[in-house]
Amino acid sequence: MQEGENQHSAFADVFQDPTIGARKANVAAGTVLYEPDDAATHVHFIHRGQVRLYQVGPEGSQRLVEILGTGDWFGIAALASAEKHGLRAVAVGPSVISEVEADRFYQAVSHKPEAAQELTQKLAAKVQSARNEAASLIFQDCNDRLIQTLIRFSQSAAATPSDEGVVLRITHQQLAQAVGVARETVSLALTQLRHQNVLRTGRNQLTFNPEALKRFKGNTGERVKHVA
Repeated sequence: MQEGENQHSAFADVFQDPTIGARKANVAAGTVLYEPDDAATHVHFIHRGQVRLYQVGPEGSQRLVEILGTGDWFGIAALASAEKHGLRAVAVGPSVISEVEADRFYQAVSHKPEAAQELTQKLAAKVQSARNEAASLIFQDCNDRLIQTLIRFSQSAAATPSDEGVVLRITHQQLAQAVGVARETVSLALTQLRHQNVLRTGRNQLTFNPEALKRFKGNTGERVKHVA
């Protein structure tokens, strides 16, 4: 997970504290929870459901940044005291989400050492993830970035376990948004991976073994080094 873990935690307990004034609501599929220019004042927690975060570019283009599910949180801009969220948050399916003012959230965490430690760890993980992603945009080609994205999303709320590894429910367009390339480029790369027998494609879903993808990526890198 990118902003939280799908398990009970001290951090999750903060959102259940009645003194912080969290507002819990049922959210319909397709609901936009906030836009990039909205004021960053609240932190959100997913009790049930799925939320996807997008960077929004010129003329409405989008880049899929994170896929979040039950037990995850979002609204990091509010914790950073930023003026705006800078991202679009969309509920993918019917969800139950709480929101709390960032100041009240910080106050509650300050009285819960375990939650404060967990928050620090999660924020540090986000920083590391952002650095790795930035490096991949510079040093990795499209295929490497695609494989890395598949591996990352295999641990997200969009993936469910299967006998072959995981089934990732995502469209080619959404993958293209995450990788930062055209949909046609992703479709071609997925076809090549399918021909290599490292994944299977279906209607809006991909089936693969994340460990097999890691080995494939590693072997490909070694072959490139050998040729060089």
